[in-house]
Amino acid sequence: MVSILVVGTNHKFAPVEVREKVAFAEERLSEAYNYFRAQGIDEIVLLSTCNRTEVYTATQQRLPERKVLKLWLSFFGLPEGEIEGRFYAYQDKEAARHLFRVACGLDSMMLGETQILGQVKDAYEQAQRAGAVGTYLGELFRRAIKVGKKARSETAISKGAMSVGGAAVELAKHIFANLQTCTVLLIGAGKMGTDTAKSLVQAGAKQLLVCNRTLSRAQELASKLNGQVVSFEELQENLSRADIVIASTGAQQFILTKQMVSEAVKQRRYRPLFLIDISVPRNIDPKVNDLDNVFLFDIDDLEQVVREFLEERKKEVPKVEALIEHELQNFTVWLGERKAKPIIVQLLQEAQRQTEQALNELFDELPDLSEEQRRAIAAKMKALTMRLLSQPLNQIKQLAHTDGVLEIARQLLVPKEAGDGGVLNEESQRLDR
Repeated sequence: MVSILVVGTNHKFAPVEVREKVAFAEERLSEAYNYFRAQGIDEIVLLSTCNRTEVYTATQQRLPERKVLKLWLSFFGLPEGEIEGRFYAYQDKEAARHLFRVACGLDSMMLGETQILGQVKDAYEQAQRAGAVGTYLGELFRRAIKVGKKARSETAISKGAMSVGGAAVELAKHIFANLQTCTVLLIGAGKMGTDTAKSLVQAGAKQLLVCNRTLSRAQELASKLNGQVVSFEELQENLSRADIVIASTGAQQFILTKQMVSEAVKQRRYRPLFLIDISVPRNIDPKVNDLDNVFLFDIDDLEQVVREFLEERKKEVPKVEALIEHELQNFTVWLGERKAKPIIVQLLQEAQRQTEQALNELFDELPDLSEEQRRAIAAKMKALTMRLLSQPLNQIKQLAHTDGVLEIARQLLVPKEAGDGGVLNEESQRLDR
């Protein structure tokens, strides 16, 4: 019977210096798939991101997790103890549940993040191109992608900001009706400020101005973000051009004073001005909050927004888990039906054989029956047989994933060899006596 296994490591189990050693680089994926397939693994999908690497397999016989781990590490020329105690493994139903949680963002470093769903889809498609996906992992990954999409469309698990840059975008949307009309001014070259500017540009901001004391650094950032460089000496005159200002420098004093902002607001005819101060110590005088149509948020304000969104996302987890359990039940039934199919086919064949044998014996005893009567009796007997088998067949399908159920069904109902029947034959012989 087919068994599904996942062996992996992620940000919860191992630090980046360990994870990077066992991650499958895109340029080696084809080699990796050939390597695993050569070891006799029927189906395999490799999921490798910055926060996790996982090996999913489907095989006709249960595969020991240690064997997969050893093959995985051997591919990189690493000893088996390299990630001892830093990996996890799940079989069958638990493997499916784990993948569904991954696709929904419940197992991510950033709860509900959307990127992982695309990464799961990419991993599945790469495995398809490598010819490494068959019936079982194909069905598993299609259902994972399906439930991942439902989690994001039917719950708020991915709604709201989960980074300082994302928080800035959310706040900007509340201040400006349309970000596509907004100009962003980035003062400084700090990473968080740069990421925030990038988030605003990706959200549709019309133009980016980059201002830094070191002109070469400003030019480098402007080139990366498709922005325009303005010199530090031109800061005041460009302040009035900006709708959103991000301050992210290492200066030890205020770069934007209340007077400077007041002058800019007048030149803007009091249109809203959104100021984001990510610097520590702060670069914008907090007194600017006294000015009309000026909205100032510092790093603590933005991180509070992130925390609030995280709490909102946490409230959605039970809804997502309910979707996962529903899809997991559907997958388990599908898996059970696939596992039960050979036994069901055997059972139906045996039932048909015994029905035909009984009909032949009956017709031998009643030779005067017309052809029409024979057909009517045969149809009734076959219908009765299927009616009697209907409930047992459904029970076998429903319980096929339970350990031992299929073997019990096989022993009870299906003949072990020619002339040796299960319950069907035994009961028939008892009645004949």
